[in-house]
Amino acid sequence: MKTIWKWTLKPKTTINMPHGAKLLAVQEQRGEPQLWALVDPGAETEHRTFLVYGTGHDLPDEPGQYVGTFQLHGGLLVFHVFEANKQL
Repeated sequence: MKTIWKWTLKPKTTINMPHGAKLLAVQEQRGEPQLWALVDPGAETEHRTFLVYGTGHDLPDEPGQYVGTFQLHGGLLVFHVFEANKQL
Protein backbone atom coordinates (compact mmCIF):
# COMPACT_ATOMS: atom_id res chain seq x y z
CA MET A 1 0.00 0.00 0.00
CA LYS A 2 1.28 3.47 -0.85
CA THR A 3 0.97 6.78 0.95
CA ILE A 4 2.15 10.38 0.57
CA TRP A 5 4.98 11.75 2.71
CA LYS A 6 6.49 15.23 2.86
CA TRP A 7 9.86 16.70 3.74
CA THR A 8 11.04 20.26 4.42
CA LEU A 9 13.66 21.46 1.93
CA LYS A 10 16.80 23.46 2.72
CA PRO A 11 19.30 24.76 0.11
CA LYS A 12 20.77 21.22 0.06
CA THR A 13 18.67 18.39 1.46
CA THR A 14 19.52 14.69 1.46
CA ILE A 15 16.51 12.51 2.22
CA ASN A 16 16.46 8.84 3.16
CA MET A 17 13.43 8.08 0.98
CA PRO A 18 11.74 4.77 0.14
CA HIS A 19 13.11 3.38 -3.14
CA GLY A 20 10.95 4.19 -6.14
CA ALA A 21 9.27 7.19 -4.52
CA LYS A 22 7.44 9.32 -7.09
CA LEU A 23 7.91 13.06 -6.59
CA LEU A 24 4.57 14.86 -6.67
CA ALA A 25 4.97 18.54 -5.80
CA VAL A 26 7.09 21.29 -4.29
CA GLN A 27 5.22 24.10 -2.55
CA GLU A 28 5.50 26.54 0.31
CA GLN A 29 3.62 25.59 3.48
CA ARG A 30 3.67 27.81 6.57
CA GLY A 31 6.62 29.77 5.16
CA GLU A 32 8.82 26.76 4.39
CA PRO A 33 9.39 24.83 1.15
CA GLN A 34 8.04 21.28 1.22
CA LEU A 35 8.48 18.28 -1.08
CA TRP A 36 5.71 15.69 -1.38
CA ALA A 37 6.21 12.17 -2.75
CA LEU A 38 4.12 9.04 -3.25
CA VAL A 39 5.95 6.28 -1.38
CA ASP A 40 5.73 2.63 -0.45
CA PRO A 41 6.57 2.79 3.29
CA GLY A 42 7.74 -0.84 3.24
CA ALA A 43 10.31 -0.31 0.47
CA GLU A 44 14.05 -0.26 1.10
CA THR A 45 15.35 3.29 1.43
CA GLU A 46 17.81 5.24 -0.67
CA HIS A 47 19.52 8.61 -0.27
CA ARG A 48 18.24 11.29 -2.67
CA THR A 49 19.66 14.80 -2.71
CA PHE A 50 17.75 17.94 -3.64
CA LEU A 51 19.27 21.35 -4.37
CA VAL A 52 17.44 24.69 -4.29
CA TYR A 53 18.49 27.64 -6.47
CA GLY A 54 17.05 31.14 -6.50
CA THR A 55 15.97 32.85 -9.70
CA GLY A 56 18.94 34.76 -11.11
CA HIS A 57 21.51 32.77 -9.11
CA ASP A 58 24.28 30.77 -10.76
CA LEU A 59 23.63 27.07 -11.34
CA PRO A 60 26.12 24.34 -12.24
CA ASP A 61 26.19 23.25 -15.88
CA GLU A 62 24.26 20.09 -14.97
CA PRO A 63 22.07 20.89 -11.93
CA GLY A 64 20.20 17.58 -12.13
CA GLN A 65 16.56 16.76 -12.83
CA TYR A 66 14.13 19.66 -12.39
CA VAL A 67 11.55 18.91 -9.68
CA GLY A 68 9.55 22.10 -9.22
CA THR A 69 9.38 25.79 -8.36
CA PHE A 70 8.09 27.49 -5.22
CA GLN A 71 7.68 31.07 -4.04
CA LEU A 72 8.21 32.67 -0.63
CA HIS A 73 7.12 36.01 0.85
CA GLY A 74 4.16 36.45 -1.45
CA GLY A 75 6.20 35.79 -4.58
CA LEU A 76 9.07 38.16 -3.77
CA LEU A 77 11.47 35.20 -3.76
CA VAL A 78 11.25 32.41 -6.35
CA PHE A 79 13.25 29.18 -6.03
CA HIS A 80 13.74 26.12 -8.24
CA VAL A 81 14.39 22.57 -6.98
CA PHE A 82 16.56 20.01 -8.76
CA GLU A 83 17.38 16.43 -7.82
CA ALA A 84 21.15 16.02 -7.87
CA ASN A 85 22.61 13.17 -9.92
CA LYS A 86 19.36 12.78 -11.88
CA GLN A 87 19.51 13.86 -15.51
CA LEU A 88 16.85 14.27 -18.16
